[in-house]
Amino acid sequence: MRSIKNGLCVFLCILLFALLFSLPFPAYATAELDLRVLPFENDCTEIKAWRNAAENDYDLFLPSGANRSALRVYFSGGETLTAGEGTVLHNGDVTDAFSADTVQVSLGEAHYTVRCFASETIPSVYIQTESGSLNAIHANKEYKEAGVITTVEDGAVSLNAVELKQIKGRGNATWGAPKKPYNIKFDKKTSLLGMPKAKKWSLLASYYDPTLLRNPTAFEMAAQLGLPFGSAYRHADLYINGEYLGNYLFCESVEIGDNRVEIHDLSKDNEAANPGVEIESLPVRGTGTNGAVEGSNARGSKKWVDLPNEPENISGGYLLECEFAVRYDSEVSGFVTNGGQCVVIKEPEYASKAEVDYISAFYGAAEEALRSENGCNAAGKHYSEYFDVAALAKMYLLEEFSIDVDAGQSSCYLYLDRDTDKLVASPPWDFDHANGDPADSRYGLRIADPSIWYANSLDYTRSWMGNGTNAPTLFKLAYRHEDFRDAVTGVWQDYNERYGAQSLTEFVLGNAQQMTATGAMNAIRWNHFSGKPVSQKDEGYLEMVDGACSFITQRTRYLDKGFAPNAAMLYYENNGGTGLVFEKTISVIGDTLTVLSLDASREPLQPPSNTMEFTGWNTAADGSGTGYQPGDSITLNGRTTILYAQWKNKTTQQIVEEIVTEKNRTFWQKLRDFFVRIRDFFVRVFHL
Repeated sequence: MRSIKNGLCVFLCILLFALLFSLPFPAYATAELDLRVLPFENDCTEIKAWRNAAENDYDLFLPSGANRSALRVYFSGGETLTAGEGTVLHNGDVTDAFSADTVQVSLGEAHYTVRCFASETIPSVYIQTESGSLNAIHANKEYKEAGVITTVEDGAVSLNAVELKQIKGRGNATWGAPKKPYNIKFDKKTSLLGMPKAKKWSLLASYYDPTLLRNPTAFEMAAQLGLPFGSAYRHADLYINGEYLGNYLFCESVEIGDNRVEIHDLSKDNEAANPGVEIESLPVRGTGTNGAVEGSNARGSKKWVDLPNEPENISGGYLLECEFAVRYDSEVSGFVTNGGQCVVIKEPEYASKAEVDYISAFYGAAEEALRSENGCNAAGKHYSEYFDVAALAKMYLLEEFSIDVDAGQSSCYLYLDRDTDKLVASPPWDFDHANGDPADSRYGLRIADPSIWYANSLDYTRSWMGNGTNAPTLFKLAYRHEDFRDAVTGVWQDYNERYGAQSLTEFVLGNAQQMTATGAMNAIRWNHFSGKPVSQKDEGYLEMVDGACSFITQRTRYLDKGFAPNAAMLYYENNGGTGLVFEKTISVIGDTLTVLSLDASREPLQPPSNTMEFTGWNTAADGSGTGYQPGDSITLNGRTTILYAQWKNKTTQQIVEEIVTEKNRTFWQKLRDFFVRIRDFFVRVFHL
């Protein structure tokens, strides 16, 4: 009897499900709505209604200058479409139905809600890819596809269906975001949105910056400081294949050339010395065994292209980028300094062995001078003989003020022109994780905290999988020298006299007024409002901007103390170990601080070997100075105080006990540790 009842229950359940699935679903569950509008009389400016799955409706994001009372409408799935209060439309009809903020649309038996948003004052850009899709580009960042581009400014078409040689992906961590950045290239130099003519342009997505203003704020401060070759830029609403992708920052790419980094172009010399040679196809060689390319953990290693002929003069120009080791490995030319810094040769990208030897020797001598206590290398040359100190001080100040998450570690550019003897730290680049970003942190520090030191105490992480040692960044090395700190103080005082934080807040607020409509649209498209009602979209955007202004004001107040003549720095040195501990407190001479522990950040200090253990800190590397334990108080009596980690050998009994403990660890414990390391790797790569 029980089995009959069970069978009957199963039968009734199946019947119930069959009845449920035979009933009509709500309107939003019907087929996708294929609704397109032309805001301007140009076939390349078509816009598609975007399905907002979270809201179960469609959003129509209209560009600035669109005449909402005269939109030309196209659709599929039926002969007529009904919009608003019974307006019946055929394909190609012009209508004012989408003047309202919300429009009810019917297509046959299906019913939809369309929300309408409109940008203001901002140009719009329309790109049609050759395939009509971004799938191949999104599947492979290096995939290149031709296309057509149209730009509209102040409601008028400025570029009309101009051919693009290519569009491709770009970026590192930003490429992993839902909103993708791109690079575009024209066949010939073309002015884009009123900027000087060039072939290559970068489209920065600013996904991690819903204010859309962190990069422009850094570029503005860089211009005020007088850093050379800063990028020109314009905001624009971007539509690719009819889909609204949000507001993008269109800006000049970092490259050698007219209107860019205007130094000698050594790449052209290489081409002239090797006519008919496909330089991009030449083999890449390195300093490894039998000419192999060594990994980025090999200090002193180099890699180059096997160029048949060398130009007569290889003294410049070089465009360099300090880069994370994990990214350095995929680049063509570069070198790793004896100090452990990976340096990519961005241009000439396909550098010869002689060129790599030349620039690596120059940079290595400069780094050696910075690493020494007196600022001089073994040849007796001071670091000021290698660096344009004023430019280095300005770039450091920009990175420190902004608390740029990658300061000195990545997107840190320098150039060396032909027949010159100074490396110039510029142009500035990549500040979307800066200027008060509330969502990001590194080494346990919130970069939205205006009260901390950051760029001057940061180590460069050479390996994120546990098999490399860290190295001080260029800015950390420089800031330990009191004469460099004097240079920074002078730049800061001059900047405050001429501009000051007020100018930056005025810049941000002035741009925000123009950006409110597009910023709100972008935030809705990429779900930055976290449930805030659409009716409060403008207020939501301006609240985020207010947070950035508050950061600028507070940061200025703290750095007034940090860049004072009596400012004092406390450093923690790993002294042969690995990891990073640094003092984040901005202090002056006479302040008393608490000595930090080994694990005072997300990069805890590790001993030089498994057979050694930490015994404390000391003011001398060999332990002959004053000793301190974590938790002790230390008074800063000078402008620079360094505490060196002290290590001692473990006893044989300790080593044996640790070996036994390791053997007793279960497989699952070891597996968990492995995945923790994998997690930490992705945290650092993608800023999670």
